[in-house]
Amino acid sequence: MKKVLFTALVSLSVMFVPYSSSIAQSNKMNDLASIDQMYSSKLVGTWNCNPVEMEVEDATITMKGKASYFTNKRSNTFGTMIIDYPKEKITLEYDYFGTGTWEINNKKLVEILEDIKLTNISHPYMDQSFNMTDMFPKNISASSSIISLSQSSMTLKEDTEGVIFTCTKK
Repeated sequence: MKKVLFTALVSLSVMFVPYSSSIAQSNKMNDLASIDQMYSSKLVGTWNCNPVEMEVEDATITMKGKASYFTNKRSNTFGTMIIDYPKEKITLEYDYFGTGTWEINNKKLVEILEDIKLTNISHPYMDQSFNMTDMFPKNISASSSIISLSQSSMTLKEDTEGVIFTCTKK
């Protein structure tokens, strides 16, 4: 199963400073730190994200969920994950809840999913022989480029798989 978390890349123009290259570099770093700080304040809150569909081996995974980001750099993700195996004509549905940390660094949302709990809501009896939660390692790290981020909407591009997430603030 592939890890999928929210990220994105924002296109902002950085003013050219016609001084020495060290001053220009220092100003770029200060500008980037200011942008990261602005993004951090905009990120705080609960976001409803549009469903995301991914093809993984012989299955289609659909994630529907929300993410909450707190000022103390903690986060929660929660929602539903549907795994469809069309050849076997099996569809599994899980509720998920994850906890972790977040930071914005160089216009990227960097998250560590410390723990995740999956509850099989379609076939709960299967958890006795195959518990999906046990498949997820703890402390999974992911980063996403911030494509856009305002007080009410964000678009992220997950850096590893290139999955695009669009979310609106609740």
